[in-house]
Amino acid sequence: MTSGIKAIRDESYATETKTGVVVVDFRSDFCPGCTTMDHILTQLAQTEQFGSQVKFTSLTVNRQPQVARLIGVQSTPTMLIKKDGQIVDAVIGTRSLGEIRAKLARHLA
Repeated sequence: MTSGIKAIRDESYATETKTGVVVVDFRSDFCPGCTTMDHILTQLAQTEQFGSQVKFTSLTVNRQPQVARLIGVQSTPTMLIKKDGQIVDAVIGTRSLGEIRAKLARHLA
């Protein structure tokens, strides 16, 4: 996975996302929109504002489908924002850097 984003597995999802503000990027191989979101999330992960306050993770659903099925992810890319283990926001589809930045900023306030 790209720099700043930690690839996780179904087995580690609960542990990796239980504390703090965590972005979970549900992606699939061969998904052009997923590649775009990877670049956007990598940029955000490397900023001073978000890099130290947000944990960026990625779960590839065609290789790790269990959590996506349980949560009800029906398309990729889907991005969840979790705060202390609870889903507080979701983005389905490709969005702009500015839109993702604004969503994250709201959850850090």
